[in-house]
Amino acid sequence: MVESVVYFQAGESKLEHQEIRKLKEWMRPFLKQTLDSVLLVGSADTSGNLAKNRKLAKERVHYIRQVLVSLGIDSKLIQTVSLEPIFGRTAKERKLFRSVGIKLSILG
Repeated sequence: MVESVVYFQAGESKLEHQEIRKLKEWMRPFLKQTLDSVLLVGSADTSGNLAKNRKLAKERVHYIRQVLVSLGIDSKLIQTVSLEPIFGRTAKERKLFRSVGIKLSILG
């Protein structure tokens, strides 16, 4: 199992160009391996409108899924989960919750 996290700007469901590049660089070595499954876990913080934050978590997961499929990962291997928005007391905590966790299960 290999894990990474991609962070988003507040209110955004797409990554900045440099973040997409980082994700692709991180994924590159795993594209040559046989993946058993990919789990994407999206989250948002509770700042602002709750319904909008729920939607953001889903959009973030969908966006990362699209990026992975564009890299050649079979869409049938990708499972997605969107968490309920998470309360963060500080700006730093809230930033951490605006993310998508990526878990790759690689066949040995």
